[in-house]
Amino acid sequence: MDPSLYRAARSGDLGFLRTARDNNILDQKTPKDNNVLHVAAEFKQIDFFENAPLDDQSPLFWATNKKGNTPLHVAARVGCHEVVKFLIEHALRTLIDPADQESGPADANAHKELLRKTNSQKDTALHVAVRNGHVGVVTLLVEADPQLCSFTNSANESPLFLAVRNGSANVVLYILNESPILPSFHGTNGVTALHMAVTRKHLTGRSIVETMVSKIPGIIREVDELGWTPLHYAALGRNLEATRVLLQLDSDASYILDKSGLSALHVAAYAGCTKIMEEMIGCRPDTCDLLNDKGQTILHAAVLGEQINVVNYILKNPKLAGLINEVDNDGNTPLHLAARQHNRQIITTLTQDRRVDKTATTEEFSQAVDFFLGDNFGEQESISLLDRQVLRHLGRSVGIPFFQQQITSDFKKPESPGSIALKKEKRQAHSDQVPKGRDTILLVVTLIATVTFVAALNVPGGFKSNGKAALADSPFSLFFITFDVAAFSLAFNRDL
Repeated sequence: MDPSLYRAARSGDLGFLRTARDNNILDQKTPKDNNVLHVAAEFKQIDFFENAPLDDQSPLFWATNKKGNTPLHVAARVGCHEVVKFLIEHALRTLIDPADQESGPADANAHKELLRKTNSQKDTALHVAVRNGHVGVVTLLVEADPQLCSFTNSANESPLFLAVRNGSANVVLYILNESPILPSFHGTNGVTALHMAVTRKHLTGRSIVETMVSKIPGIIREVDELGWTPLHYAALGRNLEATRVLLQLDSDASYILDKSGLSALHVAAYAGCTKIMEEMIGCRPDTCDLLNDKGQTILHAAVLGEQINVVNYILKNPKLAGLINEVDNDGNTPLHLAARQHNRQIITTLTQDRRVDKTATTEEFSQAVDFFLGDNFGEQESISLLDRQVLRHLGRSVGIPFFQQQITSDFKKPESPGSIALKKEKRQAHSDQVPKGRDTILLVVTLIATVTFVAALNVPGGFKSNGKAALADSPFSLFFITFDVAAFSLAFNRDL
């Protein structure tokens, strides 16, 4: 584009156009394919539109640039309602035969096709105005063509959805209350304008949620591509007021599970929203029994979300006591999951509650302490003081010999070839660090002593009700204990 022409369009200088000798100079474009009207709209030069030497039928008024934007799109983006109003009126004039000014166009709605032109992203001028929060331009466009409120772009976003996502309360209220047609609520990935509204706390207080549901009652149960309802979103967004409104309008929605079996209550627990949990459970008490596809409760969800406040809330609520030791499909209690995640705070909180079963085993016969230790068998020097305290809470001392713990683990569950090889390498690496001679004998002695005294504590014949061994007075008992002590003594004194 000629630099003088560009500057004239940018500044609204019509004098240059009057002195220009090239009759086709107005057809010039910028590298983005913007014509002089695109440039004039960008800089809000309404005088240029009104006085440029162009007839009403000029294609420049509705020409598109490389991104498919017309001058109307540009004016909507910058919020120039004077240019927008001019182009709306121009659209009407364009479709009227100059010889038939009084009768008007044969199709009274034909001019709206110009207002509905979309760019490369399928955005109408209304989409653009909404995205940029220009309520004045929105008003002009909706009044000229209310049907624009029903258009969605290539991302399936409606103007109402964009307004809610941007948090433009005035635009949202105008579209909801002033549009003579029902606007589209569609958004990307199945998310509706209501889903989005409940995540915007400043919109909730203006009766926007109630207005939306009143227009489309069933929208409260619509789900996105993950199966989440607006109630799921309200829980995740920690919007207590929106949660209350949704429950008042349709409390049955609290039973809707997403594609993973998660309820809105699971989401609230995972997000740490105890007030929202109280609201949901108070409205529908049996929602606390909802399980996801893995058989996990809201306490499992709280542990996975590492929400200590929710864990405390559940432990302190007698009505939720049944969740404390409930297992999921793999046999994991909440304590198992806390141990898997090495969350010391939650482990300590759970184990200090006497109702928590610290010895519960999973389907693979693992206890919580096994998950906490992982593969660090025998590596006592690497266990921090804090971890030692956690292990004591879990009921496991740290002084158990390496090989005894290793053997116990090996027989708990079948191993894959890969895990066996890895464990052999770990065992060999540890063995290389174990001193020979006296230290090896001490290790074996410890193992023998453990087995010996376990046997002694489990004497033949068992115990009477008063705690005395049933065969305490028999010669066999004396022989049994003597043999145990002798075996231990021989083992301890050999080669020492």
